[in-house]
Amino acid sequence: MSLERVGLFDTRSFIIFLLAVSALALVSLSFEYYQYRTLKTFDDAQIEVRVLNHYVKTKNKKTYSVLKLYFQGKTLYTTGSKDLKNLRGRTLLIRIWTKKISFLDYLKGFYIHSVLLHVKPQLANNEKVSRFIASQHKDILLQELFGALFTASPISPQLREKLSVSGASHLLAISGFHLGILSLLLLGVLSFPYRFLQERYFPYRHRHRDLFLITASLLFLYLLFLGSIPSLLRAFMMMLVGYVLYDRHIEVISMQNLGVSVLLLLALWPALLFSFAFWLSVSGVFYIFVFLQYFDMLKKYQLLFLIAIWVYMMMLPISLYFFQVFSLWHPLSIVWSILFMPFYVISLGLHVIGFGGLFDGLLLSTLEDIQGKTVSISLSVLALHVSLSLLAVFSKRALLLSIISAISIAIFAINKVA
Repeated sequence: MSLERVGLFDTRSFIIFLLAVSALALVSLSFEYYQYRTLKTFDDAQIEVRVLNHYVKTKNKKTYSVLKLYFQGKTLYTTGSKDLKNLRGRTLLIRIWTKKISFLDYLKGFYIHSVLLHVKPQLANNEKVSRFIASQHKDILLQELFGALFTASPISPQLREKLSVSGASHLLAISGFHLGILSLLLLGVLSFPYRFLQERYFPYRHRHRDLFLITASLLFLYLLFLGSIPSLLRAFMMMLVGYVLYDRHIEVISMQNLGVSVLLLLALWPALLFSFAFWLSVSGVFYIFVFLQYFDMLKKYQLLFLIAIWVYMMMLPISLYFFQVFSLWHPLSIVWSILFMPFYVISLGLHVIGFGGLFDGLLLSTLEDIQGKTVSISLSVLALHVSLSLLAVFSKRALLLSIISAISIAIFAINKVA
């Protein structure tokens, strides 16, 4: 007879947890404010930043370089001459003027006027890997695509639009989906040698616990390598919380797990509150948990197929509101999601051995065929859908209504482009 997994909180422990998280958030915000005040000690400051992206933009008949920068866990933007050489992946010393920067701006990320003082010659490690990946592809779109897929490199508006039209944007943004694939891959690779060593040298060790700790450590290094991107940070925290719950025989697939992970992340990194990528990632996991709450009795192969359909349909209103693009390619996102796991593993292996361009012809022809139209929904429609989705956690009637709203919006979008 198997033991039934228990819930995470009773009333008393929940209150204690909220108080602890509040205290942690207060400490984090105090530290952020200390860094902010230090930055504003004088009207100008010299800071060291890493260039996440560098592109040329034309506006009001003026052409200039835009630099997306990483500083103290924040994203900021500055501009420079259009003749600047590509600085992506470089570390810069710049002078900025801080008088007009508010604390809210500091948390959210901001635009700043700057003067470039010095460029360090060495590239960031993830940029080195990104360039190694790019060297295996002739087409610029595919260089961007695989760079983003494995090193979270930025992509051009052209590729972003094509991915939005095809419904494949979520597959390129490194998140919990990718973390799950990498976890399974690492566990599969590490399991045999660990079992061999355990049987001979340390049979007293807990195999599953040790394998998880090794896998989590390697994934943490990958997280640091990529620069702690919000969606992957959320997934990593959920993985840690989930394992702690599982190890203590507490229910893992639950809204409590998601809630605990989100609150801990916001308490540790308050700036995530303003990250669109973070909340998009949370939304995807929320819909998976809603589905499993009502349909976890299905077989595994059924879950794999139906979850792909479910998440696509329920996230479609969010996609249409924020990205405002749709095509008849878009519903194929369901197929892309199912095929992505073997493609990701095979493609990763091919890039490691230097044959990453094997699928270039097929991918390039697919990207060239993708065309879309502008399709959007109003904020009130999105608010209704999200409200019904939240209520679906507690009510089957709300679940049915949220499904009807998602189907109605999908039919509306298809009619717009048909």
